Amino acid sequence: MKDKFWFLTKDSIKKKVGTKSFKIINLILFIILVGVINLDTIVKSFGGDFDKEVKVYIVDEVNVYDKFDKEINSEGLNVLESYNAKIEKSNKTLDELKKDIIDNKKDDIIINITNDDKNILKADIISYEYVDQLLYQSLISALNNVKVERSIELSTISKEELLNIYKNIDINRVLLNEDLQENQELIEMIGGVIIIIFIVPFFILIVLIVQMIGAEINEEKRTKAMEVIISSVPAETHFMSKLVAANVFAITQGVLLILYAVIGIVIRGLTSPSLAVAGSAVEMGKIGTYVNLFLQSDVASRLLVGIPFFIVIIILSFFAYSLFIGVLASVTTSMEDYQQIQTPVMIFLMIGYYLAIYASVYQGATFIKIAAYIPFISGIVAPVMYSLGQITILGLIISIVLLIITCYLLYKYGLKIYKEGILNYQSSNLWKKMFKSLKS
Repeated sequence: MKDKFWFLTKDSIKKKVGTKSFKIINLILFIILVGVINLDTIVKSFGGDFDKEVKVYIVDEVNVYDKFDKEINSEGLNVLESYNAKIEKSNKTLDELKKDIIDNKKDDIIINITNDDKNILKADIISYEYVDQLLYQSLISALNNVKVERSIELSTISKEELLNIYKNIDINRVLLNEDLQENQELIEMIGGVIIIIFIVPFFILIVLIVQMIGAEINEEKRTKAMEVIISSVPAETHFMSKLVAANVFAITQGVLLILYAVIGIVIRGLTSPSLAVAGSAVEMGKIGTYVNLFLQSDVASRLLVGIPFFIVIIILSFFAYSLFIGVLASVTTSMEDYQQIQTPVMIFLMIGYYLAIYASVYQGATFIKIAAYIPFISGIVAPVMYSLGQITILGLIISIVLLIITCYLLYKYGLKIYKEGILNYQSSNLWKKMFKSLKS
């Protein structure tokens, strides 16, 4: 009997993994995932106008170039690097620069800084075409800062007094809850990103399981192959082979997606080691600081302890959905009938998906805490709630126990429906047929 079980299981997996469609889809997924991770490198590799160096010529009549250069390189350096722009003090006249830009239709920019009796400084930003808004705003911000410094130099007010006027107010944030961890908001923000990374693949893999089981059972019933299989194999063996095959397929697809992402990151590191994910070495340094801060936090330690429990909950959730959808699929005779039953299941899954997202927003909500123990929903909500510190390890254990009980009941009573349903080809009164199978 075990040989028949493994034969059916391998045959089901082969129908999905061994097909051309599976290979083509995964090839497309690989290209898309790697492409998205390396999108900026791909765009730049094709070349274009963005690759040209943009010169920002400063015509300085006030002798403030050094101040401007300092300001733009301290606050707008990232923007300059993004646009491949370079600041340069020009020895040419304004008319010569204009003529050069017009004749060659260059993307270069001229900033003509002059004195202004009323406003201290005046500047003309001259270009052949519109300057991109982000670069334009960075140049204006640097010019405004130069004007402030120039005002300080020319005013009778002392530099210290004027700086105090523009200085931001000192705010001391006092939190009366002594149990709050330092930088808790930042840590929870990073934790929220990790939560999204977790729940989206979970949702996709459940959908794969639901689609695979329903499609295979309906295909076998439509082609009358079910009668041949059940005549030589017990319904229980057939049922379990479908469940195992669907879960192996979903987990395999999940592992492949992770592998594609890792390959994409490795390719990015090899092809553009100087490119930071956020766009600059400075921002990459900030991300590194945030990651180190997160790794030293309670959230990271909770995740480390909770991962074994997460894996158990995820596997049990996959199995529970497989049991439930397998039983429902057995009483259908076409994909149209299966879609009717599948829709409520998908809605239930969507509820868990959104509750997991809202968990970080409505922390302490009793409704979401209760949802963390409801089978089917708990598989996606419980790990998130634990990561946020809303439930403990005991809560995860309770969720696991409830999932085990649910799987046992689904298998015990669902198998009865499955035995009756797979050879029942009536297309009407699906729910009545289900209860009749259970009663018999």
